[in-house]
Amino acid sequence: MQRYIIKVIGLGLNAWSLLSPRRAAEKAYQVFSTPPRPRIRIKERLFLDTARQLHRRVAGRDIVEYHWGDEQAPLILLSYGWGYNAGRWRHYVPALLEAGYCVIAYDPPGHGLAPAGQLNVLVNAEIIRQLLHDYGTAAAIISHSFGGSSAVLALQEVPLTLHPGRMVVMASFSFAPRVFDEYRKTLGLWPALYWRMVRWIERQLETPLERFDFAMMSSALSQVDSLLIHSPGDRVTSYAEALRYHSFWPGSWLYSPQDGGHHLGTSEITQAVLEFVADGTRPLQAERREKPASASHELSLHFAGV
Repeated sequence: MQRYIIKVIGLGLNAWSLLSPRRAAEKAYQVFSTPPRPRIRIKERLFLDTARQLHRRVAGRDIVEYHWGDEQAPLILLSYGWGYNAGRWRHYVPALLEAGYCVIAYDPPGHGLAPAGQLNVLVNAEIIRQLLHDYGTAAAIISHSFGGSSAVLALQEVPLTLHPGRMVVMASFSFAPRVFDEYRKTLGLWPALYWRMVRWIERQLETPLERFDFAMMSSALSQVDSLLIHSPGDRVTSYAEALRYHSFWPGSWLYSPQDGGHHLGTSEITQAVLEFVADGTRPLQAERREKPASASHELSLHFAGV
């Protein structure tokens, strides 16, 4: 049923583009940047009720923050994926508190308990930057999917003193244009409408979408002890995204569990993340990237189909 609705939306946008190409392109982007209606399960709500909740405006957006633990303790910042809510972290927070950390998660616009609103990776990155400025350097950032790409982008424009000691990036996309192309294919947008939307976005940003290559950005994060986690069976974000991150991120470790799908919610993966955050222990199966990729590496990846 959901797939049918998505196709109907695509057909409607295509038809609209015949009458008003510019407005149809703007609407296509509005659809792209509007999160799905939040669905918070009872067990997630009960978990969120254990936090100190702050409703405040951060980076010009209304968000909800969730704080656990002694705020004088080392900070762990949590950033989740598109369409989730901070209840996603209910299996992580108790163990992090027991290990002596302060933990902060947040719901950005349109997610969880936050007010409805549009969201994109630039806005989410700015929220993360502001949280780091407000609460100080994180001992670790644990991130998933959209939240992982946002976190990598966020670190590009903060001083090195605000970079985390450790960082976990799970099932995250590495190159913005690929995300837009997946959107095009999912809705079945006509090429003329799709490219008009892309050019409209680039005019708003005053930069091409290709600039948002998060894997290449990660090459500047060699001082951050990093663990990439991605299942080869992920049907939402291709495993190739993790391979790109690993290729460009100096010193990164890549853990590729067969189970877990996109959510990566198994107890084994959760435990691997917690052990890495606590003392830097990596899963036995993890592979290390010793050097950043060479300038010709992206071209070789292209011809290899990655």
